[in-house]
Amino acid sequence: MLPKILDVAEENGVTIKPNTYGKKQVLCKCPFCEEDSKPGKAKKFYLSLNTDEQIFRCWYCGESGGVLQFEAKLTGLSYEQVKEKRLGKLRKPLHPAERLNPKQLDAIGWREKKRKDRKAFVKSREEVFRDWQEYEYTELVGLFAEFTVIAFLDTPKERHEELLRYLMERTKAKQIHMGFSRLLEEYVKDEAFRSDWAREGTVLARMAWKACYQTHDFELEKIVLYVPFFHYQWKRERAKLRKKGFNQNQMVITQ
Repeated sequence: MLPKILDVAEENGVTIKPNTYGKKQVLCKCPFCEEDSKPGKAKKFYLSLNTDEQIFRCWYCGESGGVLQFEAKLTGLSYEQVKEKRLGKLRKPLHPAERLNPKQLDAIGWREKKRKDRKAFVKSREEVFRDWQEYEYTELVGLFAEFTVIAFLDTPKERHEELLRYLMERTKAKQIHMGFSRLLEEYVKDEAFRSDWAREGTVLARMAWKACYQTHDFELEKIVLYVPFFHYQWKRERAKLRKKGFNQNQMVITQ
C-alpha cells in the first residue's frame, strides 16, 4: 500500500502550515527550492500536498509528482528503491495503463475516472492504454513537424534557440517520456527509416512550407502558425477515420 503523502512529509521534517492540517490541500515550506524559507517570506508556503490524490507541487519551482517521487526527492533514494521499500517486489509486471502518471491520465481524460471508480478503471485498462498510444502518436506528429520547421528556418541564432527552448517546454508539457530526445533521434534518420509519426510530421512541415510560398510569405514568417493549423486539421481527419474503423497503418498520410 502506498504511504500517505502527509506522513512522508512529517517523517522527513517538512515544515507544514498548521491551519491547513486536515484539508485537501496541505501547504508546506518547499524543501527543494527553499524559496519560501528566505528572509521576509515567513508567511509563504509554496509547496502544496494534495492529500486526496497523494501528489505534490511547488508553485514556485515547479517540482511535482506522486507520493513515491516525493519520498525519493526528500530522501535521496532512487524512485525504484522507494517503490521497492514501500511496495516490495511485484510478482507480476504492472499493466502499462497502471504506469501512467496522473498528468498523463489527465491528458487523455482518465485521471478523474480512475479517482472516482478504481474498479472500472482496472476493467478498462486496455482502452486506457490505447487512448494513451493514440495521444502520444498524434502529439508526436505535431511536435516533429514543428521541430523540422525550426531546424530549417534561416533565423538568427538567438531566435533559433528561443524557438527550440519553447518547443522543448511544449514537449515536456505533453508528458511523453523522453519526448524531445525521440524527436532528435528521428530527425537524424533517413526519412525512409523514420517512425510513422515522424514521417507524418515531415509531411505536415512540407505542407506548411508550401502554404507560405502560395501566400508569398517567402521569409517564412508565418510558418510556425501554419504547422499547428495543419496538425489540428490532420487530427480531425484522423479521428473521423478511426470512427470508421481504419487502423493506424491505413491512416499514414502521403504527399
